[in-house]
Amino acid sequence: MKMNSKGKTARFYKSRLTAAAIIAAAACFLRFAARNRQDFSDAWLLYVNPIWVNTLGRIAGLFPFSLVEFLIYAIIVGILFFIGRTICLAAWGKRRQSRTDPFSASTAAAGVPDSAAATGGHPLWTGFFKRGVTRILLLAAIIFFLYEGGEDVYFFCTPFSTTYGYGNGSYSSEQLTEVCRFLVDMCNTYTDKVDRDEDNRMSLFPYAKWRARQAMENLGDEYPILDGWYPKAKGVCISRLMSKTNMAGIYSAYTSEANYNTEMPAYNKPFTMCHELSHLKGVLPENEANFAAYLACVRSDQPDLIYSGCLTGWVYCGNELYKRDREAWREIAVTLSAGANADLEYNTAFWKQFRGKAADAAEKFNDSYLKQAGQSAGTESYNQVVDLIVSYETGKSGH
Repeated sequence: MKMNSKGKTARFYKSRLTAAAIIAAAACFLRFAARNRQDFSDAWLLYVNPIWVNTLGRIAGLFPFSLVEFLIYAIIVGILFFIGRTICLAAWGKRRQSRTDPFSASTAAAGVPDSAAATGGHPLWTGFFKRGVTRILLLAAIIFFLYEGGEDVYFFCTPFSTTYGYGNGSYSSEQLTEVCRFLVDMCNTYTDKVDRDEDNRMSLFPYAKWRARQAMENLGDEYPILDGWYPKAKGVCISRLMSKTNMAGIYSAYTSEANYNTEMPAYNKPFTMCHELSHLKGVLPENEANFAAYLACVRSDQPDLIYSGCLTGWVYCGNELYKRDREAWREIAVTLSAGANADLEYNTAFWKQFRGKAADAAEKFNDSYLKQAGQSAGTESYNQVVDLIVSYETGKSGH
């Protein structure tokens, strides 16, 4: 006996819900295992991450634009379409129902099934609503799984700094002062080796995205965790949205993409590209991603990358020195070159213009997100890169 169309449709909806439940259960398992077994997270990083990046990353890499950006726009449009059409069909069903006799069983005579009458009086409304809901549930389950497998699990791996022995947890003000002096000397050395515009602000050399990618690949030769293939970082088309929320870059676990804000000052871009690319290799804690970006930039042979790493490093380390010893900070800060000062002044002015409720809300959201992911310092974790930089530079110099 052949199954009628109604039975086939019901079976299809059921299979879609079953698939959503299985995928969501797998995501929950990953979430539980990562939070309770660090060896599980380490194994996932070692064996699964290369496959993950080499499939999702390469597929997304076929597109010259940020795939996740346009997927977000498509999802928003799809949800709005679903809501709009649902409202229209509901209204249409009510109009049809109002034409029947409310005091008799005339819905059947009007050719409207009982199930349709119970849900607005029109079978199209019923079918469309079920299709929409099951699709949304399946999409939500897939997004949940991609987030857990491509991002959340890495927050609970053995930290990059622990693996390679960086970070002491404490450092003296003298060590910090020495490193700050070194970073300013490096900025002064490279400030005239980068291109500058008519306002004396840094301009990137061509193919920065490819060169940042190469810098990360080169870093992988010394640090195996970072080894392997990288996509190129992608600029977000509508970067103004990122500017308004004070975002320099964002990593997409759903497409294995490293995205950056194309509007921000040029000196920020190489460092941000490398920061986001490090997330693809499971370096999720923000201080460690900053440290990986610093290493990639300063160890490259590209003047604009070196300058980006040193100037950003000075910002982080200089801010910490300012808290500890303002006089020492002033003595070093006055030696910073005019070009570097021009870049920092432009950077301050650029982000200042976007301060407001949107930026504050994004900051609070990011802070909460990082804390639930195990980074108790929240957004302050970015600043904790100072310990790693000081550890690396003082260790390198033998102090």
